[in-house]
Amino acid sequence: MAGNALKIWITALVAGFVLATSAAVHAQDKIPWTNGGPLLPDSSNFVTASLLIASPGEAIYSTYGHSAIRMECPVHNLDYCFSFEQEADMGGFIKFFVGKTDAHMMAVPTAKFLAEFKKEGREVKQYILNLTTHEEQELWRLLDNDYVDENFRHFNLLQNNCSSVSLMAIEDVMVDESIDFNGWPEEFKMNNGKVFRLMTISSPWLEFISITLGGTESDIYWEQEQRAAPALLAKAIKKAEIVDTAGNRRPMVSGEKIIFPLKNNVKASPVTPTLVFGILLLLVVLITLAQFKWKLHRLGHVLDVLLMALVTLAGFVLIYTSFVSGLFGTHWNWYLIPFNPLPLIIWLLWRKRKGFYKVYLFYTVVLVLFILATPLSEQFDLTHQLITATLAVRCLYNYIDGKRQSATAALNNKKRNNNKTKSDV
Repeated sequence: MAGNALKIWITALVAGFVLATSAAVHAQDKIPWTNGGPLLPDSSNFVTASLLIASPGEAIYSTYGHSAIRMECPVHNLDYCFSFEQEADMGGFIKFFVGKTDAHMMAVPTAKFLAEFKKEGREVKQYILNLTTHEEQELWRLLDNDYVDENFRHFNLLQNNCSSVSLMAIEDVMVDESIDFNGWPEEFKMNNGKVFRLMTISSPWLEFISITLGGTESDIYWEQEQRAAPALLAKAIKKAEIVDTAGNRRPMVSGEKIIFPLKNNVKASPVTPTLVFGILLLLVVLITLAQFKWKLHRLGHVLDVLLMALVTLAGFVLIYTSFVSGLFGTHWNWYLIPFNPLPLIIWLLWRKRKGFYKVYLFYTVVLVLFILATPLSEQFDLTHQLITATLAVRCLYNYIDGKRQSATAALNNKKRNNNKTKSDV
């Protein structure tokens, strides 16, 4: 009996220790209440609404950072983050860059939502919204009923993104009030090309992709609220005020605090597009010189086929993203001049015609003029012009080689005619 009692006591002790440890770990994961304690007489701490802004992450889709709305109700032990999230599927990466990604608001317990940011060492700041008690309750109702349960939206970097949707939800609950941003920060006054570069400073490859797809949109100024990326939104809301119809004003943010400090500062990859395409240009120049000196025509032919395939593929992508997709809206893309399927079509149809080599001279002139036009658009930059220069080198060589072959053929033909004349005599 004593032995059984001892076993029961030890089992209970171990179970109690495990439960206590589990509770302690859970307590550590719990994010503290922003306005905890007993309910105040005016019910001002019944619900607290905040805007959470996370710093950029390592993954390409998190380069812009992330924002979400945190809703708390300590009385009922409710603490959720409402986050505008994209649906994950096999074609997610492609859909992301053509503006076809399905996304909607998701309600996630705050501790669970923030766990990934903590794991990645990303900074998370909380900006407590200075809303009325009624507006806070309406915001929670709106997020629960109209945003979480509604149909999917198509994610768009500058119209339906985590920041713009969060900001829209906050504005939707205001009655006879509006947000006055009191002059947007300078970043909001830049054209889109500069904003792309500013927001992707930690990811040169995302900058390259954004600028490539940007087209003439790079030279336009979108409405400020459409470009409210997380990093830029934080600057804007600090100066913003809520204004009612009588002209009364109050700060949009009543306080801010750091939930997680920054532990992993994202650094730009040293293998940048400029470096890669600079090396490509150097290799093409060396191969071209070797082909000119040692007649390595097979190697040059392989190089031309690869470049033509890449240009054609890039052309189809640009045509689709510029005129079909909804990423930035339909617009003209300047890079359709050097990168399009037309050169392949012309080559397939007329390459065997006499004097076809002159087409290479025409295209060389077009490419050189395109490089000289760099100051005219924010979309033009060194990285893309290195690619343009690579194409120009091969076009110029093919023109020179084609002209030489044409002259040689003409000379041989003349010799044959002379020999035939002599034989006839």
